[in-house]
Amino acid sequence: MTDTNNNLDGAPQGPRPLADALEETRARIRQTLDGVDPALTDIARHLGQSSGKHIRAALLLSAAADDDSRVEPDAVTAAAALEILHLATLVHDDVIDDAPTRRGLPSVQSQFGKKTAVISGDYLFCLCFSMIAGMSHQYPEQINLFTRAISSLCIGELNQHKHNRDSDLSILGYMRIISGKTAALFLLALYAGGLLSGASEKQCRLLGRIGFAIGMLFQLVDDCLDYESTSDTLKKSVKHDIAEGVITLPLIFAMRQDPALKQLAARSRLTAVEIREAAATVMQSGGLSKAREVADSYYRRACRLLEQLDAPVKQQQIRQLLDQIHTRRH
Repeated sequence: MTDTNNNLDGAPQGPRPLADALEETRARIRQTLDGVDPALTDIARHLGQSSGKHIRAALLLSAAADDDSRVEPDAVTAAAALEILHLATLVHDDVIDDAPTRRGLPSVQSQFGKKTAVISGDYLFCLCFSMIAGMSHQYPEQINLFTRAISSLCIGELNQHKHNRDSDLSILGYMRIISGKTAALFLLALYAGGLLSGASEKQCRLLGRIGFAIGMLFQLVDDCLDYESTSDTLKKSVKHDIAEGVITLPLIFAMRQDPALKQLAARSRLTAVEIREAAATVMQSGGLSKAREVADSYYRRACRLLEQLDAPVKQQQIRQLLDQIHTRRH
C-alpha cells in the first residue's frame, strides 16, 4: 500500500493558497499511483496518462477555503482521495459498459482485461480509504461520509443496471438513479470541504445541498452531451447510452413524443444506423431540449443555494466551477 502521509516531500505543512492546492492534489494522486504494488504498476501508469479535470477535487477544495483563500493540508488529502475514489468507479463502470475508451485512451478493461480491471478498481477503493484513514482521529465523520457516498453510488449503479433497456423508466426513477450514481460524490465533495474548513454544521449541510444540485446538473449535462458531441470532443464513446440500453432523460422525454422509440430502446442489439437514427429522433422530438431545461433548473437551484452561503470566498470559487459545469461541451 502506498505511503499515506498527509504531506508531499517539500510541500508546505500549514495552510496553502487555494490556487496551489489543486495542483498539489494532482501531485498527490500521481504520487499515490506511483506508489502502488508492483503488480499494478502498468495499470497505474496507464491511469496516470488519462488525467481528468478533477472537478470534484476542485469543488472540495473551494468548499474548504477560508476567508483568505487558503486550505489546510487535510483538504488536499481528502480531495486526492475523492478523485481516486471516482477513478475506481470509472474503472468499474467501463467493465459494466464494456467501454473501449476513457478520456481519449483505451479503458483499463479493454487494455488489460475485465478481471484485471475489476481487481484494479477494488484496489483503488482501498487506496482511497487508506488516504483518509489518517484523518479519522480528527474527523471521525470522514470515514462515514465516504462509505455513505459509496453506498449511494453502488445503489444508483445497481438501479441503473436493473432498469437497463427499461423503456417504461419514469422521470422520477431516472432522477433517483443519478442522485446516487453521480450526485452523491458531489454532495460529499462540498460537505467534506466545509467540514475540513471548520464550517458550522448548518453551513456544511447547505454546502451538501449545493453539491447535490451541482451533481445532478453534471449528470444531466453529461447525458445531453452523449447525444450532442463527437468522440473527438467528448474523449469517450458517444451515442453510447442508447447503444448500451442506458435510459437517460433525453430519451425518456423523446419516447413520450415518439412511442416507436420505446420498442427500439428495449431491444438488446441495435445497428449503427439504428443508433444514429434514434439519436436524431431524440434531438428532433425535443427530448434533448427538455432535458437541457431540467439541467438549467438544477443550475438555478444551485445558484439560489449559493446565495445563502455566508462565506464569500467559497461562494465565488464554487460559482465559477458551477458555471463551467453548466456550459461545458466536453
